[in-house]
Amino acid sequence: MVYWCLGVGLSLLLYTPLHATEALPKDAADAKRYTYDYLFMIDALIRNEKYQRARIELDALLERVKQNPDETALTRQAYGYLSIGLKDYPSAIDHFLFAVESGALPTGVSLNLRYTLAQLMYQEERYKAGLAQLQSWFEQSEKPTPQARVLLASFYYALKKYSQAISALKLAIKQSDSPQESWYQMLVGLYFETRQYKPSVPVLRILVNKYPAKAQYWQQLSDVLLQLGREQQAVAVLSLAASRKLVDESGLIRLAKLYLQLNNPLDAAELLSGGIQRGDIRRRKESLTLLVDAWLLAREPEQGIKVLKQLSEIDKSGKPQLRMGRLLMEQEQWLEAQQQLELGIKLTRKPTFEDWLLLGSTHYRLADSTAAHAAFKTALKLADKPQQSELAQRWIDYLATP
Repeated sequence: MVYWCLGVGLSLLLYTPLHATEALPKDAADAKRYTYDYLFMIDALIRNEKYQRARIELDALLERVKQNPDETALTRQAYGYLSIGLKDYPSAIDHFLFAVESGALPTGVSLNLRYTLAQLMYQEERYKAGLAQLQSWFEQSEKPTPQARVLLASFYYALKKYSQAISALKLAIKQSDSPQESWYQMLVGLYFETRQYKPSVPVLRILVNKYPAKAQYWQQLSDVLLQLGREQQAVAVLSLAASRKLVDESGLIRLAKLYLQLNNPLDAAELLSGGIQRGDIRRRKESLTLLVDAWLLAREPEQGIKVLKQLSEIDKSGKPQLRMGRLLMEQEQWLEAQQQLELGIKLTRKPTFEDWLLLGSTHYRLADSTAAHAAFKTALKLADKPQQSELAQRWIDYLATP
């Protein structure tokens, strides 16, 4: 904790000193040795978390050595460490600043103290002052550590000097034998902040390989690839994550939509169907509607009809029944088509021209001319285009023909 060499024995730890204002030695050399001994004792108090006792001793010692710059600097340094123990970081900064700026500390001690100051100032959000201390430390340090470069990057980031932050962080990662996960996270964050998506890809691939159980890295990598227009790669990443159970419901829905976008409807349907069966995707309007779309695009109308029946239990708007009626007509299942269309028209608030026209067609196929005629008449009333009116009237005229 305290960076001075006292050259005293371990027996001093057992020494119970007089108060710092009592029995003071008169010889200068003895006085300096007395201060060192006292600081050693105070250091022991701080290490053992006897902070109040240490504060009393330091206050008295500061008063005694106030005429001696060297001893005052050492005492203020010790007070700084006490303040850290008390979590009074502004006080620690003040004491350390005094000690460093006094010029009375040994070069190595002063250098270490500047680094500590930079850390404390960062924590207290005194970014400009902290950066100045850290830059001074870099100027004097023979071999800056990767951790120091990360701290430098943190200051640059806080001050929105993003390009400098990126450079410092890249160098820290390059120089480290074991870069920390948080360093990669910070670098990705910097790339996102500056909209540099392309260089973030290799960093995210590192995170995915190093921490494959963390879903957020797979998601971020997929998002970036999509941003870059590399849809196939994005889908491959998200699909692999899904196979490892690392994708939540919203991610699975998103993957299904990507499959559809890339014209892979069968993959989308199987993904959604399996997810709903396992409970990974809730059986609700959005997921079932998307599943219907997927089955129909995959040219599996029978599967689509099955899902529409499930959807009709949730969605009471009549839309599932109307859609089911159309599909059943395509399958030439006229009676079921008629039943679904009638129910859909009953449930929906505003049946359309097409709804009544299709219902009329099913009645005609079932040889119910009276019901067909009534349906076509209603369709004619809802027609808002000449072509619609012409079509409905043609049916009406046809049914009227003997």
